[in-house]
Amino acid sequence: MKSVCRLKASFIGVLLFMFCLPGLALAAESSLVSVDWLAKNLKKKNLVVLDVSEFIHYEKGHIPGAVKAFGPWMTMNRDFVGFMMPEEAVLVDMLRSYGVNNDSFVVIYDEGITSKDTAKSARALWTLHALGHTRVAILDGGMAAWEQTEKPVSTKAVAPLTGNFSGKLVPAKVATLAEVKEKLGSSKVFFVDNRLPEYYFGHEKNSEISRAGHLPGALLWPEEYMTIAGEDFAPSYFRKTDELRMMAKGVHLPADKNTQIITYSNHGLAAAMGYFVLHDLLGYKNVKLYDGSILEAAEVKDVPMVVNRWGWEKM
Repeated sequence: MKSVCRLKASFIGVLLFMFCLPGLALAAESSLVSVDWLAKNLKKKNLVVLDVSEFIHYEKGHIPGAVKAFGPWMTMNRDFVGFMMPEEAVLVDMLRSYGVNNDSFVVIYDEGITSKDTAKSARALWTLHALGHTRVAILDGGMAAWEQTEKPVSTKAVAPLTGNFSGKLVPAKVATLAEVKEKLGSSKVFFVDNRLPEYYFGHEKNSEISRAGHLPGALLWPEEYMTIAGEDFAPSYFRKTDELRMMAKGVHLPADKNTQIITYSNHGLAAAMGYFVLHDLLGYKNVKLYDGSILEAAEVKDVPMVVNRWGWEKM
């Protein structure tokens, strides 16, 4: 009888090894990783760590093995209107120079002090998604969390071997000006403005923005509210999923994960935070980022801008 029990226990163990462990590995490679996970997996095969913080921060100290990946992740477009994603070939060459391969699991981190820092990681993640590479994650809390937990820091620059990355643009990730103009006013598409309220309502605007206000019908969800940066001196950790889900409901986003969503901001940086939270943390499947954002849209006179109104009010 004991031998039968031992046999059953062994069989269950084999099943757990075959089916559960791959699931655990997959869970580890989620789109948001902790400093503890990264510290334990720094030598993992096919792992590429990209430091997208400001240029001088890398020299002062970075995560061991991390590649300086300042970019550019955004450049002035051909019409000198918006700070947008560089051309596909430029991005592919850049990512290869960072050592990214087609089978790489890429972890991106930033200074981790403010939500604007985290937006740089979100922009890099969205760029990789837009090129068809989904094995990518953000380090929660960035370098601030890494240092706060007393993880090792290096000042040795990393010169990676050239990777074989061969991404192709995925149109389902990028909203163009033409698409925005076509879908404004549609009851099936939700625009999410990830700027601060003063920009959304048109009380303020950056000098490079032609007109103040927001796109008609756009919902307000500032990227600044998506992390707990600065609360009790905390690094820029993302809020818990339940909190983010409540926020999504509070800004009048449907619970249906197939809802079509387009995020935007002034230059498409804060909009990347909106993309990441909605797509990766909350599981919305049809999320696009309007790359040109308000910087581009405000230049076009036939794109209406709304001032001093909520997006969900009936006009």
